[in-house]
Amino acid sequence: MNNHVRPPGRARFAGVFSGDYQTFLALFGIGLLVTAFFRLDWWREALFDGARPAPVVLLGLLAVCCAFAWQSLLRRAFLWAEPAALTWLDFAGADRVRAISGRLWLGWSTRVLALGYLGTFLATVATFPPWAWLTGACLLAGSAVPALVLAARAPGTPWRSPRRLPVAAAAGRRRLVHTWAERLIRSVAVSFLDPMLMLPSARPIGGWSLRPPTLPRLAWLGVLGRARFLGSALLLALTAGLAHAALPAVPGVVLVGLGAFAALIPFGAGIGELWRSPGKLRWLDTSAGALRLWFAVTLGGLAAVWGLVLAAVTLLLGAPLAGTAWLALPVATGSVLRTAARPPVSYDDLGGTDLPFGQVPVRLVTQVTRGADLGVLGILLLAGLPFGLAAVLITLALTAYGILR
Repeated sequence: MNNHVRPPGRARFAGVFSGDYQTFLALFGIGLLVTAFFRLDWWREALFDGARPAPVVLLGLLAVCCAFAWQSLLRRAFLWAEPAALTWLDFAGADRVRAISGRLWLGWSTRVLALGYLGTFLATVATFPPWAWLTGACLLAGSAVPALVLAARAPGTPWRSPRRLPVAAAAGRRRLVHTWAERLIRSVAVSFLDPMLMLPSARPIGGWSLRPPTLPRLAWLGVLGRARFLGSALLLALTAGLAHAALPAVPGVVLVGLGAFAALIPFGAGIGELWRSPGKLRWLDTSAGALRLWFAVTLGGLAAVWGLVLAAVTLLLGAPLAGTAWLALPVATGSVLRTAARPPVSYDDLGGTDLPFGQVPVRLVTQVTRGADLGVLGILLLAGLPFGLAAVLITLALTAYGILR
């Protein structure tokens, strides 16, 4: 039997060595990463503003980045197989277990390399002492090995060979096809520039009911059904707090705004699921304003809790955030609501225009960036303002616009 059957037309190594645009992007990215080490003085000024950060804080930031990386690996997105491949390539003798095991090794090694680069870059820019270099290496190795073991294990299946990991051998057809469908949705979302397709769906909640179907209950159940993202939101709060203490040159408004948006966007999927379905909106028999208002209240409560965690982290690190930075929280809430409650993308009359790097569909880009543009505008305006009446009025205006529009 031939154990190396491949689907026809599929490029090896993701097309990196094909000589096409994938090769250009890979060379361009590697060049940027290498060039960063030749501009260390500029990076010290941009990140640390001439200060010497404490190695412990930077190591804590690296630890949180490791937690993010291994959390994404443990979701086991590598467990996928096309239905056609399951039917025909298995029949032709392709080794599905070996292919899935290879994806796990590739994902794990890619994360190790990325974290290693991040730790090396931070240590070089901050001129770490030898003990901090050793601690960072132990931190990376001490988290990478257990993460690999946890991702590869499967109950009742022994580890026989690195090429045939237990999790790959135990994966059933239903799991492989389900993960492949999620992967296909992400691919379609990227191809058609419709990122709202990637908003997560809710999972069943035991002990809770939608009867009576009131708006407050609907908004709350939309959050509970996506409670699996609370861990990621907590890690984002830790990341923002550690980054504020470790990178004093980065404005706190930027860290709070970006962190809150990333933490809240999965929970905005509740209103997004309703907004893209006219039938569900008719079933609710309520106004769009009332629906937006109750979801805004729910997201605002989550943002307040997230802000309390961030405040606790910054106070423990002795680096409290300035008053203006906290104004980014309501702006991020309005931005998330505006992003999730956008209408379906329309592909008629895209309004293309020529730019130096090619033709750009202006109206399509405007639809895709709806919501995020409000957050970026708020960050840019608040980053240059002290805490005062002007900053508060800008925050109220942007937040109200995000909720109502």
